[in-house]
Amino acid sequence: MINSFCMLSEEDKKEVVDNIATYSLDEIEAKLSVICFRNKVNFSLDEEVEEEANLTFNLANSEEDSAPAWIKAIRKNSK
Repeated sequence: MINSFCMLSEEDKKEVVDNIATYSLDEIEAKLSVICFRNKVNFSLDEEVEEEANLTFNLANSEEDSAPAWIKAIRKNSK
């Protein structure tokens, strides 16, 4: 269970590890959860993943001259 709190440092978990024999499983989980809360651990994946900009092409618009070569080839072959 202690290993599942990988977002905490060994120093954060030291008190629980040192006294593991005196705590129940629920107490270990509670103590480590409180440490996470106090350390303001963020469980959100949104900040870790950098969003890429959306890139959209309209194949029906042949006036668009800045399209990549592969788009121009598709337009040419579709005619």
